Amino acid sequence: MCIIAISPKGKPQPSYETMKEMFLNNPHGSGYMFVNDDGNVEIHKGFMSFDDFYRSVKAEKFTEDDVVVYHFRISTQAGVNPQMCHPFPLSSNPTHMKKLDLVCSVGIAHNGIIPITSNKNKEFSDTALFITEYMSKMIKCRADLNDERLLRRIEGLIQSKMAILEKDGTVTLIGKFITEDDGNIYSNTSYKPKDFTYYDVNLFDRTTWHYPKNYKAACK
Repeated sequence: MCIIAISPKGKPQPSYETMKEMFLNNPHGSGYMFVNDDGNVEIHKGFMSFDDFYRSVKAEKFTEDDVVVYHFRISTQAGVNPQMCHPFPLSSNPTHMKKLDLVCSVGIAHNGIIPITSNKNKEFSDTALFITEYMSKMIKCRADLNDERLLRRIEGLIQSKMAILEKDGTVTLIGKFITEDDGNIYSNTSYKPKDFTYYDVNLFDRTTWHYPKNYKAACK
């Protein structure tokens, strides 16, 4: 499924605990992007352990003045590897999708499965293929990211969610996101600890291990 997390300007970065939860729930690699001091979108990705990811993020010394987009992956195509971690640059060049550290004008993180590019490709994920084969042709200038009709068209094609970061710090969201009380934004609830419910073993018939008749009522 993956998760995208956005820390907008003026809001705190997600806590260590929240970042770790996102990594544990989406453990196939991570990355992040932000606007650097030169006015470009800077991407670092391919962190396959939480310690490596957090060490890099901590070294950035992000503050509330920074707009940062984080991504934690669950692989659906092209396997588990650093190159297919997000974010990706907006580019028609497939080799750009594999770069782990780069600067660009527009960066993209995706959450979900894109039907039209989910083709069991072993080299490129559905997101990487959609960016190079579709988005790079649809978005030609910054004004395109303000075109509501175009954004709705992209949403219809991907049937999922995206966060698009421009070099001026603008983040365009496609799909429904969750805004938390602290102002941080998430593409789904996998930033929260899993809520495990424990049931009394005496509810079960130890001989046959059948559910008791009142099981549904007992397990609210």
